[in-house]
Amino acid sequence: MSSAAPVLIVGDRADPHVEAVVDLLPARGTVVLDAVSLSDVVRWFDPAGIRLIDVAGADVSLGVDQMTARGWIRRLAPAGWDLGVPLGSHGAARLSSRLALLAAILREPSLMWLTPVDPLFAAENKMVQYRTALASGIRIPVTAVSGSPGDLAAALGDSFVLKPLGPGHFQEPDGSSQVVYVNEIRAADLTGTDLLDAPFLAQEVIAANVHLRVVTVGRRAWTAELDAAGLPVDWREDESAHHAFAATDRWPQVENAAVRLAAALGVGYSSQDWLIDGDGFVFVDLNPGGQWLFLSEPIATSVAQALASWLAGR
Repeated sequence: MSSAAPVLIVGDRADPHVEAVVDLLPARGTVVLDAVSLSDVVRWFDPAGIRLIDVAGADVSLGVDQMTARGWIRRLAPAGWDLGVPLGSHGAARLSSRLALLAAILREPSLMWLTPVDPLFAAENKMVQYRTALASGIRIPVTAVSGSPGDLAAALGDSFVLKPLGPGHFQEPDGSSQVVYVNEIRAADLTGTDLLDAPFLAQEVIAANVHLRVVTVGRRAWTAELDAAGLPVDWREDESAHHAFAATDRWPQVENAAVRLAAALGVGYSSQDWLIDGDGFVFVDLNPGGQWLFLSEPIATSVAQALASWLAGR
């Protein structure tokens, strides 16, 4: 076994973000697993300890008598891993059992997580994010959830933005992937719509001048900016925008606020979206396991290095 403390990364080995970090760590002692790969990685698990297989094929032990391991949660399972499995079926019971085992591993007391599992789940909820941002003195869009378009119009204006409160993407039965983009809509167009069937957040429309993507690791932050001119409300709808973010050091106040918000939510890693309008900066969204490799250098490499350094205890 390696003399270095073990590292546990929760994610798909084929995920480029996982691969970018794994490549910076020693193979001995580095374990990568998720709900799909349990059969290949878990050798033994009892109430006193766990034996896993690292990327070099050697045993790694976790437990009270072992060195403290460090961990990072990217994703519990690949997107679409449960596609087509009916609720309540035998297949669903199998997948639920896999998640139960993974959850027990994630709560091994000897593991030190960059973001512990419970704060990670809480931080994925946008209303929790906005509540925490407000308590931290950070500006957010005026936001509400309501089944009444009229009440939303009275608070937000005749036109407002709708975004999913839950997942922003899903897969069709044929395997095709669908993204639920953020859209501006008029209250009159929602007449007869059950807005609480699949609850959406309604927000005031902000006339953005600049989009910011801020990535945080611990107390470090990196910012990339995108000119909002000519872009839709949701920049992701414009394919060229995905490759147009440029690294910048123009927004130290935003970086400080982003680090403060991540700390308040208890997340050691975050990928955050902010806007700049005529009144300053406003927080939009935080993903505790979000992407960063689409950002320009030096950000893409620097974030991977920062994650690997934390996991290695450096």
